[in-house]
Amino acid sequence: MNQTDTVKPPYSAIADIYDEVMHDVDYETWTDYIDEIILQHHPYATDILELACGTGTMALSLEELDCYHITATDGSADMIRIAREKANQVNSEIDFLTMNFLDINVHKTFDIVFMVFDSVNYLHKDDEFIKLHNEVKKVLKPGGIFVYDFTTPRNSRKAIRFLNNDSKAVEGRFRYHRESSFDGKTRIHTNRFIIQYLNPSDSSVRSTTEEIHRQKIYTKEEIESIIQQTDFTILQAYDGFELKPAHQKSLRITMVLQ
Repeated sequence: MNQTDTVKPPYSAIADIYDEVMHDVDYETWTDYIDEIILQHHPYATDILELACGTGTMALSLEELDCYHITATDGSADMIRIAREKANQVNSEIDFLTMNFLDINVHKTFDIVFMVFDSVNYLHKDDEFIKLHNEVKKVLKPGGIFVYDFTTPRNSRKAIRFLNNDSKAVEGRFRYHRESSFDGKTRIHTNRFIIQYLNPSDSSVRSTTEEIHRQKIYTKEEIESIIQQTDFTILQAYDGFELKPAHQKSLRITMVLQ
């Protein structure tokens, strides 16, 4: 790396290219799935809090259903900056806030709190998980539900086949390269992004930034054991994007708690 290169915290430098990196994610289908879970478990819900909202794509898609009042938060100010820019373009009424989900500080309560895209996998310790649940409990209305998903070791073993050495270039803007690895012993999934920002005039490299993302990958049994240490009960654990029970071969599991 040369002297102009920097290493940034997760979701800082990548914020400006995040939507390009995630271009193949079907957010509309994911939004419909979350809406389906809400209708199944809390059909009269109106007030929603999203944690780890990223650049706001899910919240903005959920707003299009015209059923909910939405507050969306993320720990990265850079991601929230992008979310607000997108919201302004469509005259959104979503309240986007920069906030660590281990320190939820809002002056209202919600029918639904949700977080998706395995954001909880960034928690590496049981006590962090328990703190998250305690923080959510403070802002849930009576009868409210907490929804989140996580990825399993089976998913990581499969995902590195297409995530490792993933590259993309947007002419005149940037190019990135991702290295993805999974340590089966520690169950840490690491994604290393090398981002090169380009000069629009000739596509030469203006600067290079690196971000490293490390996620702890849990089994269904481990998550259930942690939940038992909180005041929440499990209403359902769903497989993938279906309202069917999770199982040993599930790649992504969505927990619905009350």
